[in-house]
Amino acid sequence: MSRIFTVTVLLLTLGLACLPLGAKELPSQQGLPSELTIAPRPALAEQLVTLQALEKYIQENRPHGGGFVTALRGMFAPSGVRAVPVAPEVLLKTPAPFVGKPVSVSGVYQATGPETGKFSLETQPLLISLPANLPMAGLPKSGPNGLSVTVEGIVESGALGVQVRATSIKPSDWLTLLRIGRIYELMGQKEQAEKTYESAFPVAQAARSPFAAFAKTSAGRIAYELRNVNRARNHYAAAWNPLTGTTPQGEPKYYTWVPLEDGSGWEKLPVSKAIGPPLDRLNKTDFWYRFMDFFVELAGGSRWLGIVLLSIMSRVIIWPLTKKQLASAEAMKRLQPQIKALQDRYADDKAKFQQEFWQLCQANGVNPLGGCLPMIVQMPILILLWKGIRNYIVQFDGYGFLWVKNLAAPDMGLLVAYTISMIAFQKMTAKLQASPTMTAQQAQQQQMMTYMMPLMFFFFFRDFPAAFLLYWLATNIVYFMQQYMYSRSLPKTDAADGEPLSSDKSGGFAGTMAKMMSMKNEGEEPPAVEKKSFHEKQAADQGKKIAKTPDKSSAKRGRK
Repeated sequence: MSRIFTVTVLLLTLGLACLPLGAKELPSQQGLPSELTIAPRPALAEQLVTLQALEKYIQENRPHGGGFVTALRGMFAPSGVRAVPVAPEVLLKTPAPFVGKPVSVSGVYQATGPETGKFSLETQPLLISLPANLPMAGLPKSGPNGLSVTVEGIVESGALGVQVRATSIKPSDWLTLLRIGRIYELMGQKEQAEKTYESAFPVAQAARSPFAAFAKTSAGRIAYELRNVNRARNHYAAAWNPLTGTTPQGEPKYYTWVPLEDGSGWEKLPVSKAIGPPLDRLNKTDFWYRFMDFFVELAGGSRWLGIVLLSIMSRVIIWPLTKKQLASAEAMKRLQPQIKALQDRYADDKAKFQQEFWQLCQANGVNPLGGCLPMIVQMPILILLWKGIRNYIVQFDGYGFLWVKNLAAPDMGLLVAYTISMIAFQKMTAKLQASPTMTAQQAQQQQMMTYMMPLMFFFFFRDFPAAFLLYWLATNIVYFMQQYMYSRSLPKTDAADGEPLSSDKSGGFAGTMAKMMSMKNEGEEPPAVEKKSFHEKQAADQGKKIAKTPDKSSAKRGRK
């Protein structure tokens, strides 16, 4: 009893201490939905204590493993008892697919009778039926009235409209956090509000709630008001990719609410319109933003052409590294016959083969790993240049080209084109890195990665803006052109020993065959093609040099 009394006294003390804040007239909340509207009574401090008690219960009773375990349980639950999360607005707008099926809806419960209540929405209320003796774990004995709850139940449609006959009711995790954040904001505790909104975002996103957008954009808005540039930029940038864009019907995917400058209420806006202006202002001071802006101006204001010019420039900058990579691959290709001969000779002695292999590479001035380092070095350069596109994203909003309607939004056609270019890029890379020392298993794994990695990128980049995809697609195309031009500039080589072919017009395969035929007609035997390994040729060349060099001691004896 003493412990309960102490807790009660502390709560009352906290409530009385904060009573003046709760008694003040709250800023206008006109335009906000019921889920985000905080009543002036009871006092803000008292409401905060109640909501924090709900949040504590949620944390203590969260399944081990968090949302992943909950998702697995819902995935493997029988289809007849699986409650599908659905927004109350969607349920009221299109009830037919859900009638007779279990759903999960969240909102602020308002009691209308002993066993009835509703979620108040902008258009019409969603009716809730609470059967007698329904378990209410985590809720106070007084009931759920005025609290943020999640109701699971069966959808019914009748003369009174759509209603949910509840089978369970419990505190709503994401909505409880959002309302805690709202109270902190109303009490002027903005840093606490920002942290709470940030915590609410992943929870609301996992629940597929449209209010996830409000959580993330509000965190950015408060950080912006606190003049914390880095945090505000991070919040807004993290909100852009998943929360902007449009539906196939052309409607914005997500909306949020922002306070009006005159304090007269709140305005509902698409996420891109709400966070675009402050995000662009924050990024304008960044070097990479101005870097991207230079190329757009160079392209006469064309956004997509500016991206292409940046891609070309980036590949031109790293061309020395790319050329070194291609040269190393070409040098290894020239040694393939000799390496294959060493493989055959030392098939049963791997250590000896490795020794001879490295001696062969050293003798020819070839580094087998020379193609890897340039590839590793150039990736950070490409990523840094991509940062300019990321910071310039607001300026891409609403601009397109060809079939792409918006460079700041995802585009499936461009994603497919990029994936195809990635497959070609992977094949080219595998060809450059091919080694005769590679086992059959390693070759198979490399072949698998040629397709697996682009497919992974396909699913990973589904929500990325088209500007990002255009940049990487253009850099891949420029790389293909560079390699083609480089391969055309190389001298033609003899397949047998890798030596350059003669520049004599009568040379080549046709000329050699004609010469051999003419010798045969004259009764002469064509010379046999001498096939020697690399080391045998080196030894023969060394012997010729020794034979051509006169013996100085014998020459002296002859003079004597």
